[in-house]
Amino acid sequence: PSSSPPRPQPIGRLTSLDRSKSDPTTDHAFYARPNLVTHADDAFLAQLTALYDELLPKDAVILDMMSSHVSHLPQHKVDSKYYRRVDVHGMNEEELTANGARKTTGGHAFVRNLNDNPSFVGLADTGIYDCVLCCVGAQYLEEPEQVFAEVARILKPTTGLCIVSFTNRFFYQKALVGWMERGMRERSRLVTDYLRAAGGFREEEMEVRGEGIGTIAQLLSMGGVGGDPFVAVAARRDESI
Repeated sequence: PSSSPPRPQPIGRLTSLDRSKSDPTTDHAFYARPNLVTHADDAFLAQLTALYDELLPKDAVILDMMSSHVSHLPQHKVDSKYYRRVDVHGMNEEELTANGARKTTGGHAFVRNLNDNPSFVGLADTGIYDCVLCCVGAQYLEEPEQVFAEVARILKPTTGLCIVSFTNRFFYQKALVGWMERGMRERSRLVTDYLRAAGGFREEEMEVRGEGIGTIAQLLSMGGVGGDPFVAVAARRDESI
C-alpha cells in the first residue's frame, strides 16, 4: 500500500480501564520465538470457523490482525479461492509466513507491534478491507480504542465487518489487568465499548455471538471441565468516510 492517510482519532477513551500488565517487558522479546500452536481448543475453533463461514462474503479481502500461522477460515473456501485475499498481521514473521490462508490467496504479511504503534498507517489503505478479524488478541491491546479506530478506517464504509473473538485462555503476562479481572460477559461488554469508543461502527447492529458469556459455560470452564468458552463480537462499519 502506498498512501499514508492521517491516523483517525477515537471518539472516546475508557478511563476506568486498568491497562497495566504483570509483565512490563517489551512485546518484541516475548513474541520473538515462533509459536506454531493454536491458542484455543478444538471446540472454540470449530465455532469460530462456523461463524466465519456464515458471515464472511464471497470475494472478500480480509485482514486477520494479531494473527499467527493459522487463521481458522473454512478450509474449503480458502482452497476454492472463495476469498479474494487474506492478509495477516502479527508479531512474528515466521508465523505469518507459514499462514496457509495467506499463502493460498497470495496475501501480505505485516509485522507491527500495535502497542508501540497503534495503527495500520503505512500498511493498509483506507477502505481496502471487507473484513477485519481479531482472534484471541484484543486482551493484549493497550490502546484498543485507537487500534479499532484504525480498523474502522481500513474497512469499507457501510459494508465492512469486524469480528473480535476471545476466550478465557491467553498469555496472562501480556493481557491487561482490566481484561483479566473481568468475566466473559464483562469482556464482551468491554469489546463493544472499545468499538463504540473507536467510532465508525454501527452501534445498533453490534452483535455478541457464542455461549461463552453464560454462567454455566463460565463455571465449567473455571473448573477445567468445560473447555474454552466461545464469544465473538461482530460489528458493521457505518457509512462515514
